[in-house]
This record gives sequence, C-alpha cells and structure tokens, in this order.
Amino acid sequence: MEESIFVNEEEIKKLVYDNYGIKVSNVNYIDRGSSNIYNLDNKYILKEFESKFTFETVLKEVNIINHLKERDIPVPTYIKCKDNKYYFEYKSKVIIIQEYIDGYTIDPNKGNYNQVIESATYLGKIVKALEDYPYELPKWKKQIDLQMAVINQKELLSLTDEKDIQIIKDLNDRIYMINKLKKYINQDDFKNFTIKNTHGDYSVMQFIYKDDKVMAIIDFLSACSMPIVWEVIRSYSYIDLEFNTDTFIDYVKEFCKYVKLNKYDLKYMPYYYLVQILTSTYGYKQY
Repeated sequence: MEESIFVNEEEIKKLVYDNYGIKVSNVNYIDRGSSNIYNLDNKYILKEFESKFTFETVLKEVNIINHLKERDIPVPTYIKCKDNKYYFEYKSKVIIIQEYIDGYTIDPNKGNYNQVIESATYLGKIVKALEDYPYELPKWKKQIDLQMAVINQKELLSLTDEKDIQIIKDLNDRIYMINKLKKYINQDDFKNFTIKNTHGDYSVMQFIYKDDKVMAIIDFLSACSMPIVWEVIRSYSYIDLEFNTDTFIDYVKEFCKYVKLNKYDLKYMPYYYLVQILTSTYGYKQY
C-alpha cells in the first residue's frame, strides 16, 4: 500500500468541501485493500487511488457501475464534484467519493452455502448485463505457455536458498505437475473458451454484506474481457469453506441460468484453473 498523500484530517475536510461542497465533521481511515480509504461521517467513502491508476481507468469503473446500476445490480454510487466530474486529482493522484454502504465484509473461504450460490447469481447477472455494455473493455493479457512456465519455475529454483526446503519442494512439485499436464491437455482447446466482459477480479473480497446478503459489489477497476471460466472457478474457490465438487457444480449451474457455457468451458475449466495456479510465480518471486 502506498503512503497516503494527505497530511491530516483537516486537509481532507477542506478538499471535500472545495471539490464537492460537502461539510465533513469526522474522518476515519479504513484499513482495507490496496488503496487509502476514508469514512466521512458514515455518509461517504473517500478513496485515494494508487498512483498507477489514471483518471481514464477510474472513469471506466464509473461507466461500468452506472451501467450495472441501471440493471438493478447492487454497486456503489459515485458522487459528482462541483464541476460535474466523478473525480478530482490531487498531488498526482485520483480521488473519488462514493456513498457510504452500511455493511461488513467476510474473510475468504468463510461463506455458507447460500452465500456461495448468491455469488454465482451475481456473477451471472453482471456478465449478462455487460453483454450490451457500449464501450470496449481491455482484453485479459494473461497467456498460457506451459514450456515457459517450466523455465520460469526452474529459474526461481536457481535463485532459492538451499535452506528453503519447503520452497524447493513446492517448485519441484509445480514443475512435475506442469510436465504431467502437458500430456493430458491440448492448449489449443483453450482457444474455444467463451470470452465475456466481466468484473475481472470478482470474489467474496469485493462484497459488502448486511444480514448475510450482498449489499454491494465493489472495485470494477480490473473489468475486462476474458475466458469467463476463470472468473467462475476462481470466485468459487475464494468463497466456499473448501473445494466441494457438488457445491461447485451447483455454482456453475446457477451461473449458467444467466450465461451459457460451451462444452470446452465445462470440460477444461478445472484444467485451466490448475494451469493458472501452477504457472503463476506470484509470492515465490517476491519472496
């Protein structure tokens, strides 16, 4: 998380009044996510985006949220500035204000069965609603190359201290499984996956709950066009207590009430998920 650009609460109060005409009495920092977020009088949320996010990216989220709101999907409400924009820039960062949403979050893999199915419902509704989204979304850039994945894992192995026995075992296990997978899957079949506009980072970590039901789905900054099976299986893996085959089948069936999947989606979804996990170097590389 980047250090906040704000010196104190008074600076925030002045900026909010100058840009929105809103008088704020209490400012409380919220420790959540990668951006700096502030609660303003339990009426508004001020979000200071990381420096990597431009106003174009934020406007993409605003447009998507407004599109989904018109289709009765629970999303945040952005507040317009005095100049009728949905954001302002301060110290080279983009700042927005949303209406406060009264609710709570739950940790990954803590959802009950009803919450698991509710996640599938909203994912289906979001993907369906974005079918007629009038603007082109960026294409998901992640590519699958199993041979290069083996090379990347071996490179990490060469950098690993011999004392890190568990890391060495993990990397060797990954190399073994990737090589095994190459015998069972045809990567060309992945080209037949259904591509859809979607949230891009859809999971229980983006839900705000009240009375055990989703009140809002947030953070559409990563919205893109991608093989939708990745969003389906990844979101399931984050909300259920454990990976239960029967519940996962119910999850897929619920999603398919809104968006149809083809035979390649259904056949290769677990393989695609496993490939994505095995080929990632995230965490190991940072370590």
